[in-house]
Amino acid sequence: MLKTVEGIYKNGQIELTETPQGITESKVLVTFLETKPNIWTENIIQHQGIAESIVFESYRD
Repeated sequence: MLKTVEGIYKNGQIELTETPQGITESKVLVTFLETKPNIWTENIIQHQGIAESIVFESYRD
């Protein structure tokens, strides 16, 4: 039986987000997923908007 459980690799150990039911001992395969740095977060947080932006609602009529 195959079972997939999400986890986090941190400080040389794997922390599972849930305990797999019905498994007391088993071989495992661990696949490390690529994590891409989020470059947008800081830019979005710092964005203050544009003071002279067009108000689109005024063009509805």
